[in-house]
Amino acid sequence: MEIDPVEGKEQQMFASIIIPTKDEPTIQELVDSINAVIKQDHEILIIDKSLTAPVVQGAKVMIQRSNGLGNAFLEGLSCSRGDIIALMDGDGSHRPEDLQRMLRLIEDCDIVLGSKLIDGGECNDAWARRLVTIAFARLTRLILGVDLKDPMTGFMVAKRDVFDDLELKPKGFKIVIEIVYKSRVEALEVPISFCERKAGSSKVGFNMNGLQEMIRIFELLIQLKLGRIRGEW
Repeated sequence: MEIDPVEGKEQQMFASIIIPTKDEPTIQELVDSINAVIKQDHEILIIDKSLTAPVVQGAKVMIQRSNGLGNAFLEGLSCSRGDIIALMDGDGSHRPEDLQRMLRLIEDCDIVLGSKLIDGGECNDAWARRLVTIAFARLTRLILGVDLKDPMTGFMVAKRDVFDDLELKPKGFKIVIEIVYKSRVEALEVPISFCERKAGSSKVGFNMNGLQEMIRIFELLIQLKLGRIRGEW
């Protein structure tokens, strides 16, 4: 929080909200809700991979040139203007109300993560999907030594300077754990309500795509660990 030297009033930092999308039918509803809830100055950047880009009011839509959610985030980051960078899903599973709370908390830390698995968090995931999330959380602690309850979250708010001189090489859908691990800053986990998507289909489920994504996540953990051991970053 900054103080206006002329009027002596607190000035909230400008926030860039990055939302990767692909065939998300309710994206306009989400954008409208964000703009209604988030009162501080902000921009919404939609990085879209659909065959036909959506027309969305109240946000800037950009065609994704690369592949994968992680790379979509990097494309959004490269053209964002905010002092604060937020990442959230475009299917309605992440609530603007939780984003608002995370934006308030970022004033006192470097990274805030939305977690459905800590006390106070809510999640409607099937038991099997929840079990996979917990298993990867344990693998993350075992391999990387990062103690996060929900390291596979895609809901994040971070200060821009976290990304200074940070070389990111996203693999698949997950980039948050790479940001936390490589930046070496302490992340604050806060409870969120993880909602079921209202329409459309999940990009990762218990099918071949889901299995491939799980393999990519495991490979990512190993690569991150080996990269630090070799002093590559």
